[in-house]
Amino acid sequence: MNLNQLRYVIKVAETGSINRAASNLFISQSVLSTSIRNLENELGHEIFIRSSKGIEITPYGRIFLSYITPIEQQLQLLDGFLYRERTPSNQTLSVVSSGFPFVTHICANLYQKYVEDGLHIKQQENFGSEAMSMVSNQLADVGVVRLWDCYQSVYKRQFESMKLEFHPIVALNIAITVGPNNPLFEHDQEYVAPDMLSDYPMVLYDYMDTGPFSDINRRLNLKSSSSRISTSSRAAIYEAIAYTDAYYLNSDYSVCPYFEMDGNMRYLPQRTLRLKDCGIKSVIGWIKRTDQPLSPVAQEMVGMFYEYLAVDDSPEILAEDW
Repeated sequence: MNLNQLRYVIKVAETGSINRAASNLFISQSVLSTSIRNLENELGHEIFIRSSKGIEITPYGRIFLSYITPIEQQLQLLDGFLYRERTPSNQTLSVVSSGFPFVTHICANLYQKYVEDGLHIKQQENFGSEAMSMVSNQLADVGVVRLWDCYQSVYKRQFESMKLEFHPIVALNIAITVGPNNPLFEHDQEYVAPDMLSDYPMVLYDYMDTGPFSDINRRLNLKSSSSRISTSSRAAIYEAIAYTDAYYLNSDYSVCPYFEMDGNMRYLPQRTLRLKDCGIKSVIGWIKRTDQPLSPVAQEMVGMFYEYLAVDDSPEILAEDW
């Protein structure tokens, strides 16, 4: 067993595909398949079941992954430490988010400000509990997350177990985003009722497809079609709504001061419509480890989060609730 084999297993599990994993790892499919087969032979157990439908993780494979994932994360930390020791940059900043465009804006602004002094920015994308785990495991200094307030008790338990602090910034109305292939793209109102979505599939992140957050449709009174699309990529979500009649459960950013700048980044046509008579809110905020103070540049980044997202009085109101 070697470290590359552990990385290969994790990447295949993340992508759900030998093909995609090989592409992401910049190796051939045959090399990846052979390496994993050799590891399975050494272990005496199958990690993955191969079929015409793709890759499925075996029960043994899930246990094996639970052991090797922390090892891989520690190796990433070691790589980061060694890189920082070699780099001439005076400051480092690592942030993970669910692919929010405003985070990219902020990173670009910080780069411009500190380009002459030297700043190493590591911007990462992950979702749900995985983003929280990256901050908890010190793979990111700061995380930016969106939470549905109907699951507040679940999130609080996660924060406590991961030793994280959550700082809410803004509570937004829940909305849906559609592309030009969905008839609602031409809807004459700025909102839609839940029953208007019953003929269309939902596209959603993997972590919402199963587990404690998978009943969001019921909570929102949404009756989607029997089809759905799940993915771990924000780009794939926006491409799906651009090329199909699917809709994406989103947040209504129209009250945020930098919404137009955010919108200008989107290279595929889309429209966001508020969900009518919805009592659930989408809460966007940032997380850090409880025992780890923020660096000055991380504090500056957090201040910019509020500048981009905050609506009058929202931080104070939310702080009482969370």
